[in-house]
Amino acid sequence: MCLHPSAIRDACNVLYSLPLSGKWQVMVTTHSPVFIDLSRNNTSIVRVEREIGGDVSGTTIFRPEKVNLSDEDREELKLLNMYDPFVAEFFFGGKTIVVEGDTEHSAFKEIIDSNKALFGDIHVVRARGKYTIVALCKILNQFGSPYAVLHDSDKKTITTKKGKIRANSAWPANEQILNIVAAAPNKSATLVASVPNFEEAMFGEPADGEKPYGAWEKVRKDDDVRKKVTDLLMFLGKIGGQLPPGTLQWSNIEDLSKAVEAVAE
Repeated sequence: MCLHPSAIRDACNVLYSLPLSGKWQVMVTTHSPVFIDLSRNNTSIVRVEREIGGDVSGTTIFRPEKVNLSDEDREELKLLNMYDPFVAEFFFGGKTIVVEGDTEHSAFKEIIDSNKALFGDIHVVRARGKYTIVALCKILNQFGSPYAVLHDSDKKTITTKKGKIRANSAWPANEQILNIVAAAPNKSATLVASVPNFEEAMFGEPADGEKPYGAWEKVRKDDDVRKKVTDLLMFLGKIGGQLPPGTLQWSNIEDLSKAVEAVAE
């Protein structure tokens, strides 16, 4: 409490480093997601909950050795923690929706803030990249609670500035995301793609230079866009509603491929 943000990060780093520098075991109780660093290899997380009736229960929800994060996963999470220190809020409860970028987060945030009674328990996690989605899903699978993923399908090929067509490096990530979501306990995860991306699916046009701000403005000012984004958020949060046009719940890479080809035509 009362610490400068940089001092909070320093305190976190000191506490994490103590077990590595001697025979220390550190136990921290906190309400701050900043103190949860998912890229570390020496952290177990226990969530303690007080029920309405007063009963208290504790559950171990994260052990690094069980998640099987690769070195690449840890590097992605390290960068994510750096840019978004609140990414670990989902450990504190509520419904979790993993999205690919800031545009989706901004659009959903506008809807959530306008109706806290309906959407207040939804936490939207920005992965800031398709491959980081895979690392986060590994953690959520061990977390054991239902979650949803929204990602861009992207296209199989892209055209370079010189007019050459080459394979899109983002496309192979789709199958990796599918495989890790399919491994969720009790098939409890929902996988939805924006075809070919969130901006075109929701707004009917490619992204402009100010993607997060532009998304926020469109959701605020365009009733049709607002309804589409609300329907999508409700579906992902399992509150009801149907997927809007331009999105696809998928479990087979061929189905996703056909949807992308249909849009291209």
